Amino acid sequence: MKHMHLPRIVLLLMVSAIAALAIAACSSDPEVVIQTVIVDREVKGDDVIQTVVVEKEVKGDTVIQTVVVDATAVPEVETFFGLPLPVVPSDVGTAPQPDSADGTVVVRGGLELRGSGVPGDSSGGMFTAQSVTEKMFMTDKGGNAVGLVAESWELASDLSKLTITLKQGVQFHGGFGELTAADVAWSINMGNPGFNPESATDGGSNWISFIGNQEVLAIDTHTVEIPIATFDPRWATFILGQSGLGLSITSKKAFDDMGESWVRDNVIGTGPFEVVNYSRDDVLELAAVQNHHRITPSIDKYILRAIPDDAVAEAALKTGAVDVSQVALRNMTGLQAAGFEVVGAGAGSFHSISFSGNYWERTHYITGEDLGTNFTVRHHMPWVGDPERPDFGNPPEGMTNMERARLVRTALSHAIDRELISEVLFAGAAWPNYVYGADINNPNWQDKWATEYNPTLAGELLDQAGYPLVDGVRFEMPFFIRIGRGDEEIGTAVVGMWRELGIDVQDWKAQYQTYRPNLIGRTAIAPWIHSAGAEGPQQPWDWPVMGNSECSRGRGGFNIAVEIRELCQFFDDMSAEGDVAARNELRNANVEFLAHWMPVIGTIAEPQVALVNPNKIASWDMPLSVREAALHHPEFITLK
Repeated sequence: MKHMHLPRIVLLLMVSAIAALAIAACSSDPEVVIQTVIVDREVKGDDVIQTVVVEKEVKGDTVIQTVVVDATAVPEVETFFGLPLPVVPSDVGTAPQPDSADGTVVVRGGLELRGSGVPGDSSGGMFTAQSVTEKMFMTDKGGNAVGLVAESWELASDLSKLTITLKQGVQFHGGFGELTAADVAWSINMGNPGFNPESATDGGSNWISFIGNQEVLAIDTHTVEIPIATFDPRWATFILGQSGLGLSITSKKAFDDMGESWVRDNVIGTGPFEVVNYSRDDVLELAAVQNHHRITPSIDKYILRAIPDDAVAEAALKTGAVDVSQVALRNMTGLQAAGFEVVGAGAGSFHSISFSGNYWERTHYITGEDLGTNFTVRHHMPWVGDPERPDFGNPPEGMTNMERARLVRTALSHAIDRELISEVLFAGAAWPNYVYGADINNPNWQDKWATEYNPTLAGELLDQAGYPLVDGVRFEMPFFIRIGRGDEEIGTAVVGMWRELGIDVQDWKAQYQTYRPNLIGRTAIAPWIHSAGAEGPQQPWDWPVMGNSECSRGRGGFNIAVEIRELCQFFDDMSAEGDVAARNELRNANVEFLAHWMPVIGTIAEPQVALVNPNKIASWDMPLSVREAALHHPEFITLK
């Protein structure tokens, strides 16, 4: 292989290290700390050694990293916001002239285009990402919270409540009047499953954890009081932030005057875009709001078209029919060669596999209510452990049921060739993820937590657990593969690897809504692949990213199909700890626990990015996403 020297790649990565008590205005500059770290990395395939020098300048809650990379061979990937991407071709062509009208941007939507103006619906968050509805806060470029419709705020010293004063004069679309505290209180109460059991809102378990069954109150016209059941240091960014959970603030007057059905399809928000045409799973057309209270967009019209098929989306991009599209990472290089450019919000996605049915709790973490013996453990399933019945399922002599199931889950993790999945499905732009929610690129990651690809060891562990090969089969296992968000192809690859191990995998592929009732009801028993729960690899290590949808605290809301008391406790301990270093140590213990028991395992992590036609769009400078959205807030689009 011929080696070549490459230009040095310099990138700026801003990562949030948010502490809730520091969200209000800063009073003084803290001490500046400079750290230098040198890392050598061997890249599989071409034996590329990279030397990475990292200088950190710490100011308050924002960590700025300047990363300089020297490589001794042609690289397979480059980086964007610190996340790998296929390398930019040196010979770049010219993108097509766009078909869209002047002042109009057309964007490819994904598999589903489903949103709602009812705060308790599961898809209300779609409209916050499209700048139609607003929330209390928005993240800035560094991931810190800044006021959006919140003018000022005060967190009680005992962390029991949050009082927010709203901006005055913020108007709802369609002539429905001024945004008031009554609208905010109504929206949150409607969306919080703890207060409204009928709610199916996105991230419901987090609302339940943060507020519980308490009522959000309108103290006066512009003052909202939010009671806190369990403090969450992510309260401004993840809970009440514009790129966090999906509950929208919409007009109570519109709901009262026009009715629930009308509001579901006619979203009345306060954002810089308003809906002019919406057809579910087809098209969403938005128009800029003139003289908006915060920002008037530089574009007149924004159109989101549902294009489920990647090949169709890429063809639309190449012909100029759409101006912006997410594409499969393995096809990105060719499209960059055709002249398209990368944009994104600094987000990534974990693709995890939950070993459904591991509901280990018997009493509710908060109320102490007896949850009973969950029906999912009435029948023995090799991947499910029962902490109350050590002999359930007749494990080998000297081995408990819990240890037997742990060996099975560990074996299934060892059977996944994560690097091969990255190379084949993602052109090397993805990277292995071993432990649920823990990114291997984070400086706090420890290699001891990895489960290397070792099918021989996997077979030995299954033999040890009492599942030898009999006529080529060890046991049967159902497996749900969610269509969309990149899960389908990864899940299909994993199924093949598990079948090689002798697992008779009965897989089925369907939309998420098919499986969701089992997750809400804690009746799921089929392991499933998803990019939900522990959010994205860009999030700070000291964030308590699990302990709501992974334990009984969040009952009534979304769940990933496991309930484990220790994860609730980790969440509480991290939320109560004010020192970042101490929170990191707690997170280390959390990862250690997950790496040992493996109730949920990782497959790969990938960057969430899109391509734009530079003949239409000069820039789309989005704030840092605290979730996995590649694109959000079209108000920041600047046209060519």
